[in-house]
Parts: sequence; structure tokens; C-alpha cells
Amino acid sequence: AASVMFSLRAPKATFKSYLLPQAEDKIIPEPRLQKLEPVLLPGEIVVNEVNFVRKCIATDTSQYDLWGKLVCSNFKISFITDDTLSLQKFQYKNLLLGEHDVALTCVEQIVTVNDTKRKQKVLGPNQKLKFNPTELIIYCKDFRIVRFRFDEAGPESAKKVPDLEYLELKSQAEGSVEQRKCF
Repeated sequence: AASVMFSLRAPKATFKSYLLPQAEDKIIPEPRLQKLEPVLLPGEIVVNEVNFVRKCIATDTSQYDLWGKLVCSNFKISFITDDTLSLQKFQYKNLLLGEHDVALTCVEQIVTVNDTKRKQKVLGPNQKLKFNPTELIIYCKDFRIVRFRFDEAGPESAKKVPDLEYLELKSQAEGSVEQRKCF
């Protein structure tokens, strides 16, 4: 008589989970006309913002440009877009800065451009613009060059962002002196 070593029955489950079943995270597409709001850190204050700004992605064509809102805070310059593809390109996400953010400590120089008058001006502390810029170019210390166009934003709204950005750079520079004292 041959003894049966293996049972043909399925083994009985002996593991018991004490966690509640989690609902699956489903990505729900948001409407394209959502209100674009900045993601702010504790203590971060929005100083100014301009709607209908175009971020230039390529230098030779406007085909890949993004439309959105340009926001200046006391910590960063943010470009907020409802483009959802940009979030899917990268595996990692910075906790403090978004893909289209520039920390004020990273800004080396801000240049405003007016296409019709063919003028360029490097913004310095406490300078007022005498023309309405059509473009804002931010040169970063990490060698990025970020360009924004104000074609649809209106002439006066384009003028208010650069002034406040540089005021914030000035206050940020004073704040970095305080940070150095901490180390």
C-alpha cells in the first residue's frame, strides 16, 4: 500500500491581516479649465501673479510651449500649468520645488525684453521698468535659462511681475545672511 504524501486539497490560508483593505488610487482626469493655484510651503506668501503666460520650452519653435500662470512668492518663482504630461515624465519629485519652479536663491539675473522697441534691460534692485516687457528671461545659478512670454497677458500685467521678483530677491538676500548665522 502506497501512502499519499501530498494532499490534493488546497492549503488552508493561515495568514490574517489586521489592516483594512485600501481603496485603489485611481487617476481621475481633472477638467482642463481648473483654477491654477500654487502649492505653497508653510510661511510662503504669494507676492504677485500673472495669468496667460507662456513658458518657452524650445528656442527655435513655440510648438512645445506651455500656457499657465506665473507666480512670485517670497521663496520661489513658479509657473503653474494644467499640462499633465509633465508630471508623468519624471520618476522623482522634489518636495520643495515643482518642475517649473525656480528658487529665488537660484536666480542669478533677470532680463526683461520688449520685442517692439527692441529693448533689453537687466533688472537690478529698486529699478522701475520704463517699458512693458514682452518676455522675461531668468538666468539661474544652476545654468538653466527660463523664458516666459507675455503675449496674451496684457501689457501692464507683464510689467508688475519682474519688479516684485527683484524686490523679493533683495529681501531673500537679506534673509540668506540670517541663514548663514545659523550654521
